Amino acid sequence: MKYVRIIARIMLIISVLVIVVLAMVQMPKRACSKVEVVTHTQNESVVLDQADVEKMLASADIETVGKRIKEVDLAAITALLKANPYVKEINVVHFAGSRLVIDYTLRDVLLHVFTSDGDQYFLDGEGNLLPYTGKMKDYLFIANGNLHQHYKKGATAGKELKPIVELANMLNVDDFHRAQFRQIYRNKNNQLELVSTIGNQVVLFGDMENAAEKLDNLRIVYKEGLSRKGYDQYAMLDARFKNRIIAQHR
Repeated sequence: MKYVRIIARIMLIISVLVIVVLAMVQMPKRACSKVEVVTHTQNESVVLDQADVEKMLASADIETVGKRIKEVDLAAITALLKANPYVKEINVVHFAGSRLVIDYTLRDVLLHVFTSDGDQYFLDGEGNLLPYTGKMKDYLFIANGNLHQHYKKGATAGKELKPIVELANMLNVDDFHRAQFRQIYRNKNNQLELVSTIGNQVVLFGDMENAAEKLDNLRIVYKEGLSRKGYDQYAMLDARFKNRIIAQHR
């Protein structure tokens, strides 16, 4: 009986292996049944979704559904996605059964940039320039004023935009500052200004030197000063000086 059980187990293992091998041999001969796109993003808006990917594939004449699995050009699909400026990382492009799974991560869009001559585009938190799309509906930080860098595919933030990206990242990780300031303006003297969402005052921030200290000082002024005296008492708050905020009355 012991030998019978051993032989039975061996036969079962062999049967399973045969089934697996046959499945592997037959799989490439099967046709792709559907394309399944999986998108990962920190933004509320999905700027590259299933329909967009299907249009991209069609425009590039890459056949998928109905085509034999072994004939679907996965390398071409991967290259097509990599060329899209919004795609940060491609996780997988492979077949799960007869389903073609395309899984990628999008860049985290942080800023909506308006240049001085009317150009507009987006920036992610790493300073990558992203083309404007109406599909982006998120409530982003706005950067405007004396800005001249135009959108170019593959470009990153230049000297005008680098401090703005740095400041926007600092605001974005702090609940109070993220709610208080949504616009960063670069004035004609190339200094940064913050436009407050509460009250009508402009905050003259200057450059990024001692930026964390400036933000801490502004927090104190808004929470312990303006919240009591009134947010519309001052036309400007000058945060450029160390350990103090100079307030200008209306």
